[in-house]
Amino acid sequence: MTYADENLQEQETVNEGTTSPNGKADSNEDAAQHFICIKEVRPVSRAKALRLKTGDVIVGVGGKTFFGSVEELLDIFDEINEEEGTLLTIWRAGVSFNLIIYGPLGCVFEFTSDEVTHSVHTAIPDIKMDNIKEYTTFELLRNIEGECNIFDTRVSPLGIYLPPIWLIQQRLWEPLFAIISVYIVTLVVHWALFLIAAVLLAIYFRRAQLILLRSFSLYKGKIIWMIIAEKTMLDAQKIARLFDPNITFKPDLVGPPAPGELGPEKKKKKKKRKSSIPSQ
Repeated sequence: MTYADENLQEQETVNEGTTSPNGKADSNEDAAQHFICIKEVRPVSRAKALRLKTGDVIVGVGGKTFFGSVEELLDIFDEINEEEGTLLTIWRAGVSFNLIIYGPLGCVFEFTSDEVTHSVHTAIPDIKMDNIKEYTTFELLRNIEGECNIFDTRVSPLGIYLPPIWLIQQRLWEPLFAIISVYIVTLVVHWALFLIAAVLLAIYFRRAQLILLRSFSLYKGKIIWMIIAEKTMLDAQKIARLFDPNITFKPDLVGPPAPGELGPEKKKKKKKRKSSIPSQ
């Protein structure tokens, strides 16, 4: 099976056509029936940061279904506008979701197997691929108990002009206490010093909102689990719930997980142990 590495595209390029998952040489027309999936994720790469996994299938690029070759895919990645980005549609274990990417992923790619190809083709009519301008990137951080914080990665105007209100909204009590202390101390010293501090804090919160959200989630034992581009936070939570039906969110827009169907309880029978003391 042929594959290509984004970092070694020249060495891995195949000039005589691609090879199918069955190991037989196919024409471009035959190869186009298969999708491209991730064979390997580099330890330091954009794909790693986006929490992509081995086996993830690239269904669409730029809001359109993609059936091209690996070389064509790499060319598209190289031409992405780093400011605007492009929409990447992924299929993973029967569930599709979108990401916004701003350049090459840093992966090794290969064609999907016949079984995976058939499954993706079956799911294509239900996969959403719209204009990138309609999507927002959401980060999901969770702990081992399945408690998940979900963040809108866009800069919030409330966080710039009214940091204390934004901190209350995000339930970040430690920085809230620090900010209020700065306001009080500077206002007691001089009103001009208070204005300078307010402006500096506004500049800081313009740049550090997402960093604060991540840092305090990590402090509370949560790590980045998924990154999803969706139209609303509700849609992002619905997709995440498909990957883990028992996950709970903060803020919660989808409600608690549905109770699982419990089967009949099986009582464990204790094995009778023979006494080591001989009976009299």
